[in-house]
Amino acid sequence: MKHIKSIGIGLLAIGGFIFFLGFKVKNYNLFFLLTGGIIAAIGFVLSTFIEKREEKIINNEFLNWKSDLINKGIKVEVDLDKCEIKSNSYREEVIKDYYSPSDKYMALDALVGKDNREFQNVNQSILVYKTEVHGNSRTFYSPIIAKDEISLTFLLGNKKKTLIYVDRLDKDNYYFDLEFLNE
Repeated sequence: MKHIKSIGIGLLAIGGFIFFLGFKVKNYNLFFLLTGGIIAAIGFVLSTFIEKREEKIINNEFLNWKSDLINKGIKVEVDLDKCEIKSNSYREEVIKDYYSPSDKYMALDALVGKDNREFQNVNQSILVYKTEVHGNSRTFYSPIIAKDEISLTFLLGNKKKTLIYVDRLDKDNYYFDLEFLNE
């Protein structure tokens, strides 16, 4: 699959180069334009098709893993009031996907104290739940939740309880069910 994606990206580059040649040849040679356009289109379709297929495979693997744990795993009831919330907030610079004319003067603006960069706040939290499973003390960690501590506390207060599904053979393989946060 990776080879086909690489071939698609290569065809996209070659097609773009041939298409570019169509403008450089006298009289805008239609043959170069059409050939380059077709090759680039084939490369684009190949690379995006493979990327979407890989994404679908990964999503199906996750859903199968989750379904397996839900159906065959040990169900641990979680009292959300007893979960510890650990959160982290920080700012990160917004990366622009485009070039603006003011970007070339950014270094000069920085020298005179003018900051043109854009920032966004990032809030991340996890839940930590400590309990006993079959007589053994266990600590479970949720996946990263893109919410601040106050919002998360409010949402957890509405739900009160959820489940953790633990693999019977591998105690480190578990699913912390927090799907209610996405509703």
